[in-house]
Amino acid sequence: MADPFNHRALTVSQQVYAWLLRAYPPAHRAEYGLAMAQLFRDQCRDEWNEARGWGLTKLWLRVLPDLVSTSIQERLAALKERKSMNEKIASLSSDRTTPTAIFIRVFIAVFLITVIAATLITFILPETYASTARIKVEADASPATGLVSGGRNYIWTAMEVIESQLVLEPVVDKLNLNVQWGKKYFAGETLKSSETMKILKQRLKLETWHDTKLIAITIYSDDRNEAAQIADTIAEAYRDYRVKAAAALAAPSLAKLQQDYQQNEKQIEQTRAALNLLPQPLKTGSEISDNPSPQEQAYWDKKKHLDGLLETQDAIYAKITTIKLAIAIPIDPLVQITDTAEPGRAPVKPNKPLNIVIGVVAGGFLGLMAGGASALLAAKLGNRGRNNIAAA
Repeated sequence: MADPFNHRALTVSQQVYAWLLRAYPPAHRAEYGLAMAQLFRDQCRDEWNEARGWGLTKLWLRVLPDLVSTSIQERLAALKERKSMNEKIASLSSDRTTPTAIFIRVFIAVFLITVIAATLITFILPETYASTARIKVEADASPATGLVSGGRNYIWTAMEVIESQLVLEPVVDKLNLNVQWGKKYFAGETLKSSETMKILKQRLKLETWHDTKLIAITIYSDDRNEAAQIADTIAEAYRDYRVKAAAALAAPSLAKLQQDYQQNEKQIEQTRAALNLLPQPLKTGSEISDNPSPQEQAYWDKKKHLDGLLETQDAIYAKITTIKLAIAIPIDPLVQITDTAEPGRAPVKPNKPLNIVIGVVAGGFLGLMAGGASALLAAKLGNRGRNNIAAA
């Protein structure tokens, strides 16, 4: 099993964190830089093992504010060590500490941190691919009765059935998802079918269009090939379910016809045996005597009855054959797969351009707020310092 710490998101996180450490003074980086990088590496590994991409996101949400706060404190501490008290007083009137300069510096710092954080989180989040299979669904029709069932809402009924255990459990078994997803997401622990189906339903999206019989089966996954495979398997599983359901619907009528066939066959055997016991007339076929004897009349009556049974037997056999053929090869397929799923070429989540634009807008807004507050505070402190000097 590959080391999960070699994942691209972890590598990018470490590189970005190493770059952000430059916000600290050189002396602080020389003394604590390696230890801080090692601590961040350990935290990354722990969060990744616990919650994958979401764990890294939460780690960055904790680390970034702390890094900004402590780096500013260390920079201020370094300045205090290098400057004398007179230099500090003189610096109050310098251009670097004017409210405008403070506003610009704070705005740029907050803006960059927000944009970097949004970009980093966007690239850390796991990529999700989507694949869609489309099916055409017909209403149920019993081969025995020809009656259409389901009514106007049979498309919605079909969608509910697709999400049910009747369809999803065969998919889980065929693709061995209990074992595969257990290895992939739960450290090798084999899942229960109910647990796997719950995950599968979360990744399944069904869509239909008004006045059509089409249903789109979309699966989301971090593996583009897995998404396409599952979507196609669900479409096939629903098609197989409908064939079995049609066979079950026709089963009572088919069983009744088979029972009638066997009973009629017994009557044929009995009638044929009784006919063989009667004396056969001299004239056969259409050459029937105008005045047959009682023995001849009995023979012809029994033969006519046998012919009627044979015709009935042929009719029953034809109905049985028709029903079996309609079940095996329906004239109008109950479910037709119109489009098979294709692996997605590009991830559908996260929307990287949109997330970065949101980060830019949020960074500008937060930068304005933070810069304005800092400039206002600097102006008040500057006025208070000048008043104290004047009083002295």
